[in-house]
Amino acid sequence: MSGPGEKKSPKGPRSLWSDGWSRFRKNRMGMAGAVIVGIFYLIAALAPVLTTHDPVEQGDIPRMRYHAPNQQHLLGTDKFGRDVLTRILYGARISLLISFIAVAIAAVLGSAVGAAAGYIGGIVDAVLMRIVDGLLAIPRIFLLLTCISLFSGSVWLIIVLLGLTSWMETARLVRGQVLSLKGMEFIQAAEALGVGGRRIVLRHLIPNTLTVIIVAATLRIGRIILIEAALSFLGLGVPQPTPSWGQMIFSGRDVLLSAWWVSTFPGVAIAVTVIGYNLFGDGLRDAFDPRQYV
Repeated sequence: MSGPGEKKSPKGPRSLWSDGWSRFRKNRMGMAGAVIVGIFYLIAALAPVLTTHDPVEQGDIPRMRYHAPNQQHLLGTDKFGRDVLTRILYGARISLLISFIAVAIAAVLGSAVGAAAGYIGGIVDAVLMRIVDGLLAIPRIFLLLTCISLFSGSVWLIIVLLGLTSWMETARLVRGQVLSLKGMEFIQAAEALGVGGRRIVLRHLIPNTLTVIIVAATLRIGRIILIEAALSFLGLGVPQPTPSWGQMIFSGRDVLLSAWWVSTFPGVAIAVTVIGYNLFGDGLRDAFDPRQYV
């Protein structure tokens, strides 16, 4: 029994994945986005190797604060004499970690709700979708600010909150895919053979919606990075002294003209990362668009 993700070719059966990756490799913008994202993850992993400065330890503040970019500090120093480049490198770890895990939480939760609503249908579908509609009606930033202000801020609290406020769109996408898949012959054949609903969802429906889930998650990571940066800019994100790109922009808001490098370079890092993820996500969407292989 095979799903719609497999098709015949002159060289034998080819899967949706192999065809999709073949198309993706021909997409220059998508590959450029993948390279950008890969470079930032590599930088985050190799941060201790790429710099000898400490991202948290303060220097001789009267002597080292607000140094312009120079040979010793390539991107300058902040008001505490800390190396801006070092904090950007270590800040990549925080921003990328938060966005990746938060999107993973949203993808798992949204997939479960969407698959249950689409496959079971009826009152379950109606109730779950009304819950999704209600949550979508609540401004996310307001909900995040309220929850973070009520509890002591921490990296893991921010990750969980971002994940729990980002799954609704995934649920809608997965529900739509499941509704279109459950009427296909391979699902009807599985039901005729007495396969349980849970097994059908886990073994047949979810695997055939993975492309939609992955593309949606990739496009959403850029937005999560921007939201985390906004929270840090408002002083409600990653607690000090842990470096975060949004927090670094916030710390340089009072010296934008005299020490422009403090906020500019973290802002550039955010912009390039978000652009990279958007290009990567667009490339995946074009490569795995079902209309290209139906």
